[in-house]
Amino acid sequence: MALSPIDALEQLQTDFPDLSDDIQELANLYQRKLWHRLTLKIEACFHSSAFNRGDIPVRLFQQFIMDFGHKVNFLKLAQFGVHACKFQLNPAAAVDMLQSVMTRLEELKQPRTAEAILFLRMHVAQHKLETGHMQECKTITEDVTERLAKLTDVDPTVSSAIYYVTSLYHKSQSNYADFYRSILMYLSYVSSESLQPDFKLRLAVDVSLAALLGEHIYSFGQLLQHPIINCLDGTPSQWLHELLVCFNNGDMHLYDQLCERFAAQLNAQPALVAHERRLREKITLMCLLDLISSTPAEQRRIPLDVIGERTKLDRDGVEFLLMKALALHLIEGTIDEVDGAVDVSWVTPRVLVTEQLVGLKGRLDNWVGKVGAVAAALENESVGIMAVSAV
Repeated sequence: MALSPIDALEQLQTDFPDLSDDIQELANLYQRKLWHRLTLKIEACFHSSAFNRGDIPVRLFQQFIMDFGHKVNFLKLAQFGVHACKFQLNPAAAVDMLQSVMTRLEELKQPRTAEAILFLRMHVAQHKLETGHMQECKTITEDVTERLAKLTDVDPTVSSAIYYVTSLYHKSQSNYADFYRSILMYLSYVSSESLQPDFKLRLAVDVSLAALLGEHIYSFGQLLQHPIINCLDGTPSQWLHELLVCFNNGDMHLYDQLCERFAAQLNAQPALVAHERRLREKITLMCLLDLISSTPAEQRRIPLDVIGERTKLDRDGVEFLLMKALALHLIEGTIDEVDGAVDVSWVTPRVLVTEQLVGLKGRLDNWVGKVGAVAAALENESVGIMAVSAV
């Protein structure tokens, strides 16, 4: 026979006398039906190391919280369930616990349960991933991501959970570009200060490698402006930060220096070694994009020799590079092989870092000055015309 919530608390108190005061407060709030205060108390208990041992979270959730789960915030109920399942020794039992909470929420047939159910489903997907059930994980993440797009005012904890688990799946499949995008979305929903230092460092390393290896990623501005990248500084992984800055600036000459300087670190990363040619191609393209972006729009008839000097390529190499950039729709324009120049009419937008913004400000100031000079000249001419008309 199942224990009543109060009996379950009394049994916990008997088994763990050191938790007596907290358990009595839980019982008191439950009997007085102060659900909000009870929710806050449970949250505090789950943040306490005293409660996070053995099977305490599991027993507290299954025998106590589930009794009044329909009376509290549904997302909080889901979060309590996710926390408790971490203390299930059997992965299958953890999934069963999460699914039982989902069933309970679905039975309520209330629209406010949608977020909580998505949150729980993504943690089921995470368990599927950890136990090697890749296809099931993929099916869940795709369905949940699609459903997320249809919701409004979604709690950040739900969005962050969805994008984090999605990133784990892409990482397991070596989908570098998708992992990179998922992690950036995850980081947009969490505070960098709320992440544990060791987790934050691992994440910074992973997302940095993904940025370098991801296909069709030719701007690292969003990552370089996020506080997480600074976690690399002062660690053995600082070379990654320097490499990202080098790529983002499109500095081919510095890239060759860094490859020589950090040869040991680069060779210790099998993925970088395996995709050495892709890295060279990427920084060459980013070098071209930086050259074009830093050139005023009215001066974007660029000699091929200038591009060759910047990218360290011969004439044939430059022409191939330009065709590659045109094919990837990174730029629009025409190549004039007779005059040995390229006319660029458009370049793909990039997220700018502080140094690039300073350069952009300088070009804007120059443009404002030219506009002012033209306006002054037109004003002077119009005064002359008015004077002649008056005569």
